[in-house]
Amino acid sequence: MNKTLLTDMQLFAAALTQVNVAVIQRTADDIPVFLAVGVIRKYSPFEVQVGDFTYIREESEFRVEEE
Repeated sequence: MNKTLLTDMQLFAAALTQVNVAVIQRTADDIPVFLAVGVIRKYSPFEVQVGDFTYIREESEFRVEEE
């Protein structure tokens, strides 16, 4: 089961525990495209850095695989 990270607290917890997060963006046809998987290095109200790349929160979805 996948859990989508929406709030600052959820992003903080994922960054603190260093779990792998998948970054997904949707095309104009609403097709999900997986861009990266990695650990959250930092985040702000507008951006999230996963690995060496920064993604805009409004344009991206961040998911964690739950057990």
